[in-house]
Amino acid sequence: MPNKIVTVIKREYTTRVKSKGFIASLFLMPVLMCGLVALSSFLAIMEGKTEEVRKLAVIDETSEIFDQMQAAIAKHRTFQHKGELIYQVHRETATTEEERTVLQERVRTKKLYAYLEIPKDVFANGEVRFYARTITNSNVQSALRRIISDIVRDKRFAESGYSRREVSQLMRSVGFNTYAVKSGKGKDGGAKVESAIETGARLGLGYILVFVLYMFVLIYANSIMRSVLEEKTTRIVEVIVSSIKPHQLLLGKLVGVCSVCLTMFAVWVVFGVLLVMNIEPILRIFGIDSLPTPLILVIATVKASSAEILTYFFVYFIIGFFMYSTLYAVVGAICSSEEEAQQTGAPLTMLVVVPFVLMFQLFRIPDSTLSVLLSHVPFFSPILMFMRINVLMPPLWEILLNILVMCATVLLVTLISGKIYRVGILMYGKRPTLRQLWQWARY
Repeated sequence: MPNKIVTVIKREYTTRVKSKGFIASLFLMPVLMCGLVALSSFLAIMEGKTEEVRKLAVIDETSEIFDQMQAAIAKHRTFQHKGELIYQVHRETATTEEERTVLQERVRTKKLYAYLEIPKDVFANGEVRFYARTITNSNVQSALRRIISDIVRDKRFAESGYSRREVSQLMRSVGFNTYAVKSGKGKDGGAKVESAIETGARLGLGYILVFVLYMFVLIYANSIMRSVLEEKTTRIVEVIVSSIKPHQLLLGKLVGVCSVCLTMFAVWVVFGVLLVMNIEPILRIFGIDSLPTPLILVIATVKASSAEILTYFFVYFIIGFFMYSTLYAVVGAICSSEEEAQQTGAPLTMLVVVPFVLMFQLFRIPDSTLSVLLSHVPFFSPILMFMRINVLMPPLWEILLNILVMCATVLLVTLISGKIYRVGILMYGKRPTLRQLWQWARY
């Protein structure tokens, strides 16, 4: 590699690695991600929990449900905060539309949290109606639905001559465990199978890596675009290209920034491996002597599959990074302002966003014709093929073919983009048309 390219690589690498942003991202990003997971779990637990007393009115036209419902609510954890009941349930006797309008007004002015209408025919096929200022508190609504449904079912059972316990015994569900049959042989010499917990652990690791790939490509590809745009608008590039060829400058930028990403990944992987390998001693520090069996199985699965998955991750990240970043660098070269660059780069962003969105649907049918075809589209492959590898490992020849096609695409994109970049960084004023870009690519 020419010394000039190495110089550009060192400059791009050291400038970013020594920046405060890199140091902050290196240490704070894992902490923030873990914090977001913990916060989401906390909010899920605390959803609907408040010390404020909420009044809930009930219009019981059957005159048979309210008392049982009130008793059930008093014992239900959803309606409690720190062991104290925070929902006051009382009966209303609104029978006319005017009286119901008054109740709705009380709800609107926050004098009532909500009110329920239980019709006379609820034991046959009637529907309970729930009115509140907002119906986004699904926990409270689900709890009320279960309580009323249980009361109605008990009434139906009693009228039919059966007890609820007898019916529950007759209608109890059958255990349904799922296993994925994998290639290779298991410990007993038969087919290798994978439990749902093992599959979930492997998919979880894959999802995290796909999200990291998606996020870093967008962040650092845009970083390259802004870097090229800044050098062009400040005319620094005119000085730089006097001592280095444009395609060497472009290659140096791509390799330097990609090395920054790989450095950050390497540090995270090392810390992650150390954490997983020493999880039990670390937990003992916090007084946790043993782990639940499912969690032990998850850790074992991550240990067993992480090496293979990480290998594919680095391969697809490097190829995808060069593919997208080269295009973003061209956008920075042909534009003259940040606003122009954002508008021109929007279609490129969709090349990353579309496969990321499709992934959540296609992972359910990873071996379908549509999934296979889309995963071999070069600009979709870094995300969709990596998804397929995590869900249902394709044949090795298919993976190698996919990587080969992506490498060929990167070379083609780099060749065309390099020619456009060579002319674009020295052009100012009006943004070039597609015809002009085609002419530049043919120089």
